[in-house]
Amino acid sequence: MTYLILTTLFTVMWFIVFRLFRNYQINTFTAVFTNYWVCVLTGLITFGFGNIINQINFGETWQLLALSLGGLFIGTFYLTAYSTQHAGVTITSVSAKISFVLTVVLSRLIIPSNDVLDTLNILGMCVVILAIFAVTHQSNSQKNDAQNSNIIIPLAVFGLTVLVDTSVNYINAYYVKPENSALFSVLTFMGAGLVGLIIVIFKILQKSFAWETKNFIGGIALGVPNFFSLYYLLLTLQAYNNNGAFVFPIFNAFVIIASTLAGVLLFKEKLSWINYAGLALALLSIGLMAHQKLV
Repeated sequence: MTYLILTTLFTVMWFIVFRLFRNYQINTFTAVFTNYWVCVLTGLITFGFGNIINQINFGETWQLLALSLGGLFIGTFYLTAYSTQHAGVTITSVSAKISFVLTVVLSRLIIPSNDVLDTLNILGMCVVILAIFAVTHQSNSQKNDAQNSNIIIPLAVFGLTVLVDTSVNYINAYYVKPENSALFSVLTFMGAGLVGLIIVIFKILQKSFAWETKNFIGGIALGVPNFFSLYYLLLTLQAYNNNGAFVFPIFNAFVIIASTLAGVLLFKEKLSWINYAGLALALLSIGLMAHQKLV
């Protein structure tokens, strides 16, 4: 449970940093690109440069898969950043996490588990879905103020999030040992950074790369929590025998609650009674989905 709480806190932290990008007019792409290399440095500094480097062996399949996974990360991250800035902390975090429904189905298919989903578990997942719709409910005035009304972007975020979460769960279950979690995180972010570097080179040639110092500072602020959000997610999955059907619904319910409270307390985002009902439903869903573990 400690790992689950930590990955939730770090996830909400980078949602908050994304939200601050709009306030300080930070160039999202430059900050996201910088963030990935900050993630790599964070892993090397935290777990030891020599220790991580000595473990690298690209002859191992999972290390190549980790690098490839990084390419998906940068696309998902950029879309999440764009949505956070235009729709707010609450709606973005919840919209991205609605993908857990399909992730749960895929996790049950690709990773056998002895855990049985009982009636309360399934009811809990249904309650989470209700919570998502309730928390993201907007008044007519809010809908008119929303800048991002293009349905393609939310759908793209949904699809990429499912692919990323399912891939992380699969690779972690079949290839990564607990002692390799730090290396997996470093390689994944390195892969994202390399893809970003290719894009940066094209931008430099086109003289469209934003060099402002504040953009790099934003990337530093984003990188540290981003690294630990993935690292502790891996440890959470391992602690629960890579049972993504259990971890992802609980994780998303925690993120719904924490990110909503952050939006209200830090950014004065207004909630309706329906939004508050959604928070209550999210709390209820945690109890239903985790009742075996709690008992």
